[in-house]
Amino acid sequence: MNPAEMERAPELLAPAGNVESFTEAIANGADAVYLGLKLFSARASAVNFTLDELALLIPYAHKRRVSVYVALNSLVTALEIPELLNLLQAMADLDVDGLITQDPGVFYLCRKFFPDLPLHGSTLMTVHNHAGVSQLARMGASRVVLARELTLAEIAQITARSEIAVEIFVHGALCYSFSGLCLASSFRGGHSGLQGRCVQPCRLRFRQGRREGFFLSCNDFCGLPLVPRLKRMGIAAMKIEGRMKSADTIAQMVKAYRHVLDAKEGQEAAAIEKALEALSQTPSRRLTSGFLGEHPSSEVLTPHRSGSSGVWVGTVKKIVEGRLFVDLRHPLNPGDRLRPESSEGREKRGMTVTAIYSQGGELLEGGKRGETVLLAGRGDFVPGERLFRVGSKTAGPANVWQKVKSEISHPLSYRKRFDNLKEALGEIVGLSLSPREEPDERLFVKVGRIGEALEALRTGSHLVLLVAARSNLEGMVKRRLSVKTARRFAWSLPPIILERDIDYWQAAVQWYVQKGFTTWEVNNWGHLDFFSKEKTVRLIAGCRLNLRNHAAVAEAAAWGCRSCVLSLEITRTELKHFSSNPLKLSPILTIFAWPPLFTSRLQPPVKEEKPFFTQRQEGYFYRKRGELAFVYADRPTNWLGKLGELRAMGYRQFLIDASDGPDDQPADLSALLKAYRYAKPAEPYSLFNLERNP
Repeated sequence: MNPAEMERAPELLAPAGNVESFTEAIANGADAVYLGLKLFSARASAVNFTLDELALLIPYAHKRRVSVYVALNSLVTALEIPELLNLLQAMADLDVDGLITQDPGVFYLCRKFFPDLPLHGSTLMTVHNHAGVSQLARMGASRVVLARELTLAEIAQITARSEIAVEIFVHGALCYSFSGLCLASSFRGGHSGLQGRCVQPCRLRFRQGRREGFFLSCNDFCGLPLVPRLKRMGIAAMKIEGRMKSADTIAQMVKAYRHVLDAKEGQEAAAIEKALEALSQTPSRRLTSGFLGEHPSSEVLTPHRSGSSGVWVGTVKKIVEGRLFVDLRHPLNPGDRLRPESSEGREKRGMTVTAIYSQGGELLEGGKRGETVLLAGRGDFVPGERLFRVGSKTAGPANVWQKVKSEISHPLSYRKRFDNLKEALGEIVGLSLSPREEPDERLFVKVGRIGEALEALRTGSHLVLLVAARSNLEGMVKRRLSVKTARRFAWSLPPIILERDIDYWQAAVQWYVQKGFTTWEVNNWGHLDFFSKEKTVRLIAGCRLNLRNHAAVAEAAAWGCRSCVLSLEITRTELKHFSSNPLKLSPILTIFAWPPLFTSRLQPPVKEEKPFFTQRQEGYFYRKRGELAFVYADRPTNWLGKLGELRAMGYRQFLIDASDGPDDQPADLSALLKAYRYAKPAEPYSLFNLERNP
């Protein structure tokens, strides 16, 4: 990044889940606003916008010199590709200022058919080192949103080594897991966080032995005191999270950050103090410095605190004949929106307060701290529940839309259909053999230890993959494999390689490639940067690249991958579609794995390898490796009993991933290989999403 870019003031980027939030963000000083559409948004529960509404909002914002970015950051399934192409055509016609995306298929389609659309790599792509930024730049991104889990030093190092714009989150909710690596919501109920449908299982109350708490529920992030330091790093944009938040909350957050960003040198401390006071009145969980602080695990995780957001304004005292009596701990006004918290920590559907009465039935202008009041409004409540204020009265969408329409008499025009649909679909469908035409069945085995790899190589497995952990990379240096055996060996790169370790892994990759180890599985898009100058390698796109459509697979092929492990979230419906519509890469199906549902830099306050449970008796295990934390389900994903069905669909390449799991015991390869031969899984197990809808 050059000196001119380092000195340029960062853009203040605000969220908008509805038109009120959109106009409030602009009115209070946002340089840019990001929003989602009704489809392909990672905040599917927000109101979001139609294309006709976007055609009004873009000129409204541009008139005020504010940019509009569209979050098209949900994973796309194969069946949705035609709809995606129509939407991309509209985005190109509307001339959006940026498209935020995580699906690699969007990068592929935009390069081929919409090259003028500015692409921003979403935080869901788990970019956490400069190699990730470099690879996304090659893929066509003009900006990358870094993972929230980075420290100040890491952000500075990555920004200094990046050739394109870098954006970071500075305020809002935190996920327990690295974004893009969380499988918990999908595993437990088929609601994928990667498709904007997360049900927030990390916010639940858990029990381990006699201890109970919100072990995985994160407090909120507030980087406001660090804005002056972040400004000097050359960051392109500072992003506020919150497309689900109310317009008045968005207004207060934007105003606070605008105040600090505009403060002159010497006046920043006073500006920060004033802005923090304003933020203290906005609904949120406890505010922390997140990963920019010195002790993230103890600051971000406070298990005795609920995971509910908002200001705790009162507790339901009793309900008499449908009337709600509430003990107030903060003032309350008509128009305030309240959300109750259930006993297990879930945020339930809330209500808007339409009127406030004294216990005697007298109509009040508002309720005061310490009073017991009677509330009018509809909601589902239980005595003892805590009530959180999550918003206050605004002008209402009808009034705001009227204002926008009165100002923008000529909305932008756009095409509703992509004219070259047949050409595009032909571009991404495979020309090679379909799964049904593969001549021989191939078994891939992935393990976590050198000894297990040597054992697996003695079996008839087509390929044995060994996790490229530092201990394995160094332990294999003196091992001698015959040329024939080496052809059946591959390294599997871990999804997380922190910035301080990136040079080590790049050097290790180069050394092993020179020694003839030419087959590698990549599990983060940044891994492809390691091989940008290598011509002799054979790359496998791993399951953590989240490949679920033809265009995404075509993108992996474009960067040198020869085969691909399909997403762990894949469904039977999608597999049938791929069977009759071949991919550009030969697909590999994971038929056994025990993947972490959460991958985190936060160490939870639970004991390792001892189960902890939700109130619904869903079990989890925690395991620490280095500075990373991994949380597993109490059972693996196992499709061994479905092999007959998968073979009937035409699939011929299968992966047994025995490299991971909730304990430190060696993998029982003989038992897994026997189960593969007889297609009989051992109980208990999960089919993950195989029998669910896409």
